[in-house]
Amino acid sequence: MKKFIFILLTVFCITHLSHNEVKAQATPEELMDAFFQIFAEDVNQAVDFLFATNPMIDPNQPGIKSIKEKFELSRKLLGNYYGYEIINIYHAGDSYVKYIYSLKYERQPVKFIAVLYKPKDKWKVQNINFQDDIEVEFKLWE
Repeated sequence: MKKFIFILLTVFCITHLSHNEVKAQATPEELMDAFFQIFAEDVNQAVDFLFATNPMIDPNQPGIKSIKEKFELSRKLLGNYYGYEIINIYHAGDSYVKYIYSLKYERQPVKFIAVLYKPKDKWKVQNINFQDDIEVEFKLWE
């Protein structure tokens, strides 16, 4: 009986983990939603999660460390983080997409850009960046 329960539990875990991995990669929106869920709790872990989607990017490179430091500094300077909003999405075909988000901090918003690429069957990050020049994203309303 113990073997049966162990096998059943193992099959469930493998199925569950495989499903979540595929789901996280199914669309760029799902990948970014997962990123922001982690981001709300742990910025460094969220950055690691996103860059882990691209095995061609060394997670120990100085650029990634710099991004993490900038995020930590922005939290200290701008106050509490209250979520995000999508500003714009740019597509270059079906496999290359750029998302521009507004990160909502207590003091002011910050622009966050994520570029994703799907060379075969999984989405992966190409680049992320954030800037405080969010005003250039204003649209003229008629």
